[in-house]
Formats: sequence, structure tokens, C-alpha cells
Amino acid sequence: MQVNDSSPIMLYMSKHEIIKSLRQEIKKMNRVIDMKIIQGLPYYNESRRHKFLTLQLRRLSPSGGNWFGRSMSFVSMFMF
Repeated sequence: MQVNDSSPIMLYMSKHEIIKSLRQEIKKMNRVIDMKIIQGLPYYNESRRHKFLTLQLRRLSPSGGNWFGRSMSFVSMFMF
């Protein structure tokens, strides 16, 4: 059996697995950034990667902490 090199290999992960891997990657980035700060080195690229990962995590994670915003949108449905 021959594999066609032009076809991409698709890997499917569950939402839970993606969130778990994002959290692990963020922890790694935090360690790298901390070491660069201690060594006095620039960490611009790492901070951009960290920001991207946290935005992805926030987009995928359930918004359990934003109860006030959800309740206000629910109340506003009945006001008008």
C-alpha cells in the first residue's frame, strides 16, 4: 500500500483534548517566558504566541465565569 504524499494527514481531536493541549502549551510558554525574563532576553515572539494560545483557549472554553453578562442579555430580551 502506497501513501500519496500530496494528501494531508488529518488528525481529529475532541474539544476536551484540544483544550488540554492548549493549556499544556501555555504552561510551556510561561516557563520559556519566565526564563527569558530571568536571563534578560527579549521575549516578544513568545508573548505573541502566548496571547494567541490564550485567545484560542478562551474561544473554546465554556464561559462559566461570565454569568452577569449572560443574565443581562437574558433580562434585555424581556425589556423590549
